[in-house]
Amino acid sequence: MTTLPYVLDLQAAGFIARSPEIKGIPLWRSAGIRAVDLLVEEFMTAVAGHGRPAVWQHGFLADAKAADRVFGSYDNVYNVLDLPGRPDGQFRSDNIVTTVARLRREGRRGPVVSVGTVIRDAPGKTPPLFRDRSIWPVVELNRIVAPADASALLASYAAACERFLAAIGIPSLTVQTPVLSDYGKLTYLVVAVLPNKRPTVLATVYVLSDKLRTALGSDGDVLDVGFTGKVLATAAMLHADARGLALPSTVAPIQVGVTAAAADDVTEWVARLRAGGLRCDLAIAGRPARRISAERTWHRRGVPLVIGVGPGRGSVSAGTRLPLRRDARRELPEPDEVRALLAQSDARLFARARRVFDAGMAQGAHLRSMCGDCARGEGLAVFGVLVPEAAVTCESCGSTAGERLFISDEGRFY
Repeated sequence: MTTLPYVLDLQAAGFIARSPEIKGIPLWRSAGIRAVDLLVEEFMTAVAGHGRPAVWQHGFLADAKAADRVFGSYDNVYNVLDLPGRPDGQFRSDNIVTTVARLRREGRRGPVVSVGTVIRDAPGKTPPLFRDRSIWPVVELNRIVAPADASALLASYAAACERFLAAIGIPSLTVQTPVLSDYGKLTYLVVAVLPNKRPTVLATVYVLSDKLRTALGSDGDVLDVGFTGKVLATAAMLHADARGLALPSTVAPIQVGVTAAAADDVTEWVARLRAGGLRCDLAIAGRPARRISAERTWHRRGVPLVIGVGPGRGSVSAGTRLPLRRDARRELPEPDEVRALLAQSDARLFARARRVFDAGMAQGAHLRSMCGDCARGEGLAVFGVLVPEAAVTCESCGSTAGERLFISDEGRFY
């Protein structure tokens, strides 16, 4: 079976191991785990406007009886029957049942971000396994709020998700959909566009249904905001060239790759970069052929900025991607200059992804400004309404009662 290009790029960058896989379960390596950890930190920054959440780490085993009491029994959920001390464990990537129970037990309301322990801490020599859907951990924010505050807070968290995605070079918008299931009584989906111009959901933002809230034992509305490793996969699809991943600096495990003819030329300077909070690494390559090879290696690993130094005093170049370019410099850039170069690189990646996003919206005719009567009259497949809501003029009849609609002829999408 043919391996998709973005998967090959992730393998070449050292994010996931190469084949063989175990029934579709990729073996994640240290660079990939570090990138997900950086995703979590970026998400924490984006949602901190309503109080920086506590972070609760968890494994993938939940209390099966408690989970079944809330969600019911499903054939595609794995129960662990013979684990010592856990006779009723259930293998779950989400953690809402355990989180809400702990909030109630401790008399707290949140917000709390729960993540799988194995994302943030991977001790030992054996890398952890994740499955793309069932085991790949969900990064999930939960909060118990007064019903009167739920709608405004949910919109605020949806906007935070858009900022989070923009920080990793992914444009998005938020759509409020009708109730799609009995999970959420208020449902927002944060939508991006893949390189093939099709829309995809990258984050979900819910006020849980009253049925689930009651089953969880909560006396207030429960907010549930989350994303999965699909975010990283989408970044890999959007940000790549012939040399491999071209990651935004926010999620690049190495932000600056330094290639020097001799270590003595850059030791103090690299120390200043690291002291300034920049993630950098050093390769020594004296001959021109080795310097070219080192640059390609940095690029395969998704490094957004490559600084070449030497041989000779004053011989410095700064290389960036998409487009690939090298600019000669008179001297080594100091930390503030390096951050500026990274910000410029990130802006180019976002602008490039924005062109894909706009083309996808236009190609699918997804965005329309219409009143309900005209939308029904034209038989439009209305998927939802854009958030935040705004009064617009109907493009068909000229009424001022128009809404910003998201149209999806294919119906639901993921």
